[in-house]
Parts: sequence; C-alpha cells; structure tokens
Amino acid sequence: MPPHEGHGRGQAERAMENGPTSSTVYEAVKASHKLPSPTGVALEILRLTHDEESTIDEITAAVESDPAISSRILKMVNASLAGLPRQVASVQRAVSMLGVRTVSHLALGFSLVTENQTGQCEAFNYANFWSESLARGAASRHITYFVGGFAPDEAFTCGLLCQLGRLALATAFPKAYADTLFTVGTANLRELAEAERAVFEIDHNELTAEMMADWHMPILFCDATRMQHIKQEDEFAARSRTAQFARVLHLSGTIAQVLTEPAVDRETLSGLVVEANSMGIAPEVYHEVFDAINREWRELGEILSVRTRKVPPLADLYSEAERQRATLDMCEVKRDES
Repeated sequence: MPPHEGHGRGQAERAMENGPTSSTVYEAVKASHKLPSPTGVALEILRLTHDEESTIDEITAAVESDPAISSRILKMVNASLAGLPRQVASVQRAVSMLGVRTVSHLALGFSLVTENQTGQCEAFNYANFWSESLARGAASRHITYFVGGFAPDEAFTCGLLCQLGRLALATAFPKAYADTLFTVGTANLRELAEAERAVFEIDHNELTAEMMADWHMPILFCDATRMQHIKQEDEFAARSRTAQFARVLHLSGTIAQVLTEPAVDRETLSGLVVEANSMGIAPEVYHEVFDAINREWRELGEILSVRTRKVPPLADLYSEAERQRATLDMCEVKRDES
C-alpha cells in the first residue's frame, strides 16, 4: 500500500496481518470511504432491485424521480442502435423492456460517469478515461451479438465499468497513483497492473471486480473482469463462459484504444481482425462491426456528456496506417543511404 493518503491505512495493515488478499485489501480501501460509488437515486435503484419485496412500479418510480437517469435510459432505448420501430416515451415501458437488473446497472454506470468527471490525481486523464470506457461499453455490446450467451445491455455496463479500478485508485490515493502513472503510463495495462500490485497490493482489475461484486453485478462479469488482461494464448484455451466474456473485454479494450488514441499502427489494426475472427466475427463482417461501434460510441457520448472524437471508418484507418508506414519506411531508407 502507498504512504498514508487519508484513512484506512491502519485498517489495511490489520486486515493483512496473515497476508494480503484482494478482498482484504479492498475492504481496507473501502473503509477509507474514498472509492467512487453510486449516490442518491442510483443507490436506491440498486437497493430496490435486490430487495425481493420491491415491485417494478417502485423501481420505475425511483428511476422517474431522477430526470437525468430517466432521460438517459429513454435515450438508450430510443437510440438507433436499439432498432425499435417507434419511440418509447414511458419510463415504465423502458424498464419493462430492458429488465430491472439491466436498468439498475445502467443507472449505476450513469451515476458513476456523472459524479466522477474530475479529481485530484494529477496524472489521471479523467475525460479520456470515460471516453475510453464508453468505447469499451459500446464494443462489448456489439461483440456479444456474435459471441452469444450474454445480454448485450449488461455487457455494455460491464464494458463501461471494467476499468473502474483505475479511477478508484486515482480517487483513493491521488498522489501515489499519480507517481505510478508517471512511471508506467497506461499504454500497457498489464504492466500497469503489475506496478499497481507492487505499490497497492491490489491491481485495478481485482479492485474493479470487488466493487462490481459489492454492487451485485453477475459473478461471471466480476470474474471475467479479473481475467481481461491475461494473454489469450495462455489462459483463454479453456472455453468457459467466464473466459469467453474476458475475451470480449480484451477485444473491446483494444477497439477502445483505436477509437481514443490519435495514431494507430497497422499491426494493431491487423491484430484486431485476427482476434475478432477467433471469436466468430469474420474479417468482412468485422469492418461493419467496428464502424457500428464507432457510431454508437459517439451517440452515447452525446447522451452521457462524455467527450468523443470523429474517427473515420476502418477502411480509412487502414489506408492512413499504410501511408504512415510507407513514410516511415522511406525515412529509414534515406537514413541508411546517408
């Protein structure tokens, strides 16, 4: 754990007397009351959803009591990506269509996005974090249409939140996490996770999974979140549903990187096609899927007031990557000749 940055350090030491685990470290960090968490109506919706005696009318009333949450849920349902023949104007109908669990998870995500746009961690790019997270959510939704076996709207929420541990560490330990980010950066999230474990005795994947479990998200999503950075060739040979969704998150993360970073190399783009093909998305179809994710990312950015940017279709990205590669090759030739 890093040097003391508020309450909880003594609790962490006591909790780990017999050796730290992700759960004991999480409980210690949670005791500091500095973790990102849903507030107000979103918290009440979560509570009602997991109360066996609550009714859909009570949950609908809770959603309707927050204009921001209710309007965003209606926009989600009515977005062109939903493919509905007519507009939905009733929150009750939206809740019925999506299901109470999906609505509670969406409300959770919306609340966290709204309440955590800024913070004290100097090295943490809050705007880019949410832009990337939204791209992960959109990508996860579209990929699950091909993978099958997962509810697309729940996949969206998991994709949106699957990196929340990074925000949590930036919130709980702004100075220590800034030092970690200045040293390691975010280009390679596996390396960042290793650095986090060395400093905090927990990494962002484990922390995210613990937070998700606290919010009663499906255990499959929690376990898949823990696995999302593991090398495919090493750990994904076992085709369990957890491993399968971890692959969804892995591919979603790479797609989000392409959408949010200003320059993308040809190898990354080609690797995406190969990875998508291994999950049942043929190369000729993947181009359409990527472009659909790109459009949805920008639509959702408007709904959630999250910054996005205009990214050209995948075919144009390939052409630009080829031009950049040709320019680099020419420069190398000229340097060798001189």
